[in-house]
Amino acid sequence: MDSLALTLVVVFAGVVLLPPLAAMLRIPVIVLELLFGIAIGRSSFNIIPDSPIIDFFSAFGLTYLMFLAGMEMDLGKIHWAIMKKVLAIALASLIVPFVCGVTLSYWVSMNPFLLGTILSTTSLGLVLPVLKDLRLPRRRAQMLLVSVIIVDIASMFILAFVLAALQGTLEVRFIYSVLAIFVLFLVPWFIKKQKLRRKFTTKLWKKQYFEMEMRVAFAVIFLLGAISFKLGFHSIIGAFIAGLLVSEILPKAVLQEEKLQSFGYSFFIPLFFIFIGAKVNLGPVFSSLNNLVILFAIVAIGILSKALSVTIACRLSGFKVKQSLAFGLFHTARLSLIIAAIDISLELELIDDNLFATFIILAVISAVLAPSLGKYVLARNNQHP
Repeated sequence: MDSLALTLVVVFAGVVLLPPLAAMLRIPVIVLELLFGIAIGRSSFNIIPDSPIIDFFSAFGLTYLMFLAGMEMDLGKIHWAIMKKVLAIALASLIVPFVCGVTLSYWVSMNPFLLGTILSTTSLGLVLPVLKDLRLPRRRAQMLLVSVIIVDIASMFILAFVLAALQGTLEVRFIYSVLAIFVLFLVPWFIKKQKLRRKFTTKLWKKQYFEMEMRVAFAVIFLLGAISFKLGFHSIIGAFIAGLLVSEILPKAVLQEEKLQSFGYSFFIPLFFIFIGAKVNLGPVFSSLNNLVILFAIVAIGILSKALSVTIACRLSGFKVKQSLAFGLFHTARLSLIIAAIDISLELELIDDNLFATFIILAVISAVLAPSLGKYVLARNNQHP
């Protein structure tokens, strides 16, 4: 317990001190949490012991992260009038990196579909704050937001399909499981369509006791996570659907107060990213020329394949050049889902430590550079119309 107690003291010190540091440096706090984990983990001080307590914090942090990702999805933002152009952008963001990943996999000795899926991911959690800061035309902002939502959801389901196939559970039963998950996915849409939020609010929150919204949220997370796991998917799929569902049934006042987000981002999610960083061993990556070449190839192809494909798709959809380039950069921002994918892949021994570290570096670089460069390009565009 002594080593575990020391670890938790250091980790919680990081949880408290990193947010103001991130604000001062103007980078996502999640990136600093990853770097802090790398500093205290296998790459340096190596003070993280093997412990079921740490395993629980990390696992539930991932689940809660995907729950909040689901909460961030606003199905009301999807307007069918813009769907033709949005789908073109989303498909470019998915297909081109996927094909590049499949091609690259034969050189880096990794399952082609897994690498393709990892490179096709995008982070809604990084794009949303950028959208709030920018003064984009409403229609353009909706197109960017909805295209990122589509890519996030599609890559999540592709990841579930690929992982099931690699584990050998892709049988006829899996098709029924996909249908069951699809039905669960439609429940939040049905609630929104039928305007059932008021009925839930009236009955459950007329008199609120004992943080009722928190109880409902955690009950839904565990229930749908268990159902998802039972159907042959990872629990992150169920947690994501739980986020969609909770965002449609909780009173708007609760969502505006961001109680659930504050709870997650102040406790479980920082622990997840710190412990993920602690798993990274950078030594072997930088000790071999071949590993460095693989690192450069994955980072370069991972960023350029998305940036260029989305830029071209936006240009063909009528966007101006600089706006197209900015949207391409925003789509390259990866964090939550790519880390979830590589964490599960490492656990299932589908990737080795070197590739795990390589993808963490890709996530950090894209999370720091993509939003900043995209905002810079748009700022230049506003100065020179």
